[in-house]
Amino acid sequence: MIRYTLSRIFNSFIVLLAIITITFLLMHAIPGGPFTGEKNISAAVLKNIEERYRLNDPLWKQYTDYLLNLIRFDLGPSFKYAGRTVNDIIAESFPVSLQLGLVSIFIAVLLGIPAGAIAALRQNKWQDYATMFITTLGVSVPSFVIATILIYVFAIKFGLLPAAMWDGIEYMILPALALAAHPTAFIARLTRSSMLEVLAQDYIKTARAKGLSQTVILYRHALKNALIPVITYIGPMTAGILTGSFIIETIFAIPGLGRHFVTSIYNRDYTVILGVTVFYSTLVICLNLLVDLIYPFLDPRIKLDKRQGG
Repeated sequence: MIRYTLSRIFNSFIVLLAIITITFLLMHAIPGGPFTGEKNISAAVLKNIEERYRLNDPLWKQYTDYLLNLIRFDLGPSFKYAGRTVNDIIAESFPVSLQLGLVSIFIAVLLGIPAGAIAALRQNKWQDYATMFITTLGVSVPSFVIATILIYVFAIKFGLLPAAMWDGIEYMILPALALAAHPTAFIARLTRSSMLEVLAQDYIKTARAKGLSQTVILYRHALKNALIPVITYIGPMTAGILTGSFIIETIFAIPGLGRHFVTSIYNRDYTVILGVTVFYSTLVICLNLLVDLIYPFLDPRIKLDKRQGG
């Protein structure tokens, strides 16, 4: 297990380096720069600004300098937010996305897994049909449509919850529900299909032949193995939710990391784009590694060293 973990960590650094390199090259391949769109700025002033941020250095030097600063966990200054660094922006905005994300993940797991399990146990009955209909809507309907419906019903029509901003627990409910809709539906469908596959296995039939109760079969044998593909999905899903959904954060005027990322793309703010990409990629890689390490606890038949060798 230690050998596998070290190998995955090494491979993760290679993947992260590739992501940084590709993102860096794509940003600089687009004509123009962060300050070329500024109005009423002379060529001399533009040259001084580029010298200050070393944008006129050769591309290889900018790339090397960025990697050296990244080793010191310095993501550089923002080109558009005067006096602020990318570290400051992430430190300020990520806790907001983290709060929203944790609530959304809790809702998705709390509702999705039981709904999928019930649908599998009541296959071809009204519980199964109702679950599949609702989850189909959850997967198909875009999050901004769900957000709009929630705002109209709970904020405008009945005035039960605030429609936007970020100033307390009540402000978290609607965006969390909108953000959790798709993951909840997907987890429910994934749990159902995985549960049906597990329930058809021979060892489940043997357990039933031995006279074990449905509850014991479900919780001790079926559910744990059925959760393996669900856990696989929850890893990258968690990273995506925690770093923020720019659509939801924009609709509800939430000052999270996702909205800063989109704004940085519009502004050609190179350091913010790279910094958020590095942060997001690192989070995804770490969560995927954590998922792989959890596998043996869900299914002892899975051996990490064997997976590495295969």
